[in-house]
Amino acid sequence: MEQYNFYENRAVSSKAQLPKIERGEGYTPSEGLVRALNVALMLQKPLLVTGFPGTGKSELAYHVAARFGWGEVEYFATRTDSVATDLLYRYDSLAHFHKVNIEKGNGCELDASEIQEKFIHYVALGRAICDSIGQNEEKQPRRRVVLIDEIDKAPRDLPNDILSIIETMSFDVPELKTAKGTSPSFYRKEGDEAYKPVVILTSNSEKTLPEPFLRRCVYFHIDMPGQEQLMTILLAKKRILPDVDKESAAKFIRLFFQISGFITGKKPATHELILWVWWMLKHGFTDKELINFSSSAANAETLLSGISILAKEASDWKTVIDAITTHKFEG
Repeated sequence: MEQYNFYENRAVSSKAQLPKIERGEGYTPSEGLVRALNVALMLQKPLLVTGFPGTGKSELAYHVAARFGWGEVEYFATRTDSVATDLLYRYDSLAHFHKVNIEKGNGCELDASEIQEKFIHYVALGRAICDSIGQNEEKQPRRRVVLIDEIDKAPRDLPNDILSIIETMSFDVPELKTAKGTSPSFYRKEGDEAYKPVVILTSNSEKTLPEPFLRRCVYFHIDMPGQEQLMTILLAKKRILPDVDKESAAKFIRLFFQISGFITGKKPATHELILWVWWMLKHGFTDKELINFSSSAANAETLLSGISILAKEASDWKTVIDAITTHKFEG
């Protein structure tokens, strides 16, 4: 049986580490989630997705972008101090200031297009709107998927501000308004409705979102998948779980739910299940090593250490370890 002790060997082998998992890779949405997505696409409304961390809320955006061929996802991580401008563009005011002051003796006066090229960087929703009119490297209009993560962290006004921008497909760039050679058609970015971005918002339900915002969204809650859906998910992860078949997946899933039953704090979700199964298989462990646990086995402590992937609080970790060592799990 393989033993991986990077600390003792003072070396880390990349072959022994978890391969990079591409966002959205092997993602398997439920039928309900597919139906909700279809509603959002048909109505051209944002899709608000809630659920516990690790259930695949953010992964949905990457799956949709890949499935429809819409390129890279425009990602925005919401913060407690976020404002609408943060989702649209970044303005390098310091670099602009230095440029003007260093060259002011040479009669430097940048026009609007130069300011935009050098000091304005469109991001997330702003870039998606600009892309819809072909303001990109390809000079071709294209649709984007915008992922606004953890919208429930936002200040109270931000959700409504976001939806207003999405609905009008437009925003102003005040830094370009007073520049030489500007015009309303230049500093006001107006997107093409034909390439309206697909906006997916996630929430951990840490606080209640404004009712006007909820009224203008399509909603779906991702529950922790049942055994049948988890089976489908594990079997779809062929690149990182090539040796998992239906029989071994069923055994790991059954054991996973038993372990989860002993946890009263943060319950392990789909993501933790995938990581735990990979870790178990990498060490050559099967479900029987936990069910028939033997403290005298050479790999006993290594086997128990894997519980840290699933139990994230001290009391839960101890409870699960006690259940394993007293043989409370069934095959």
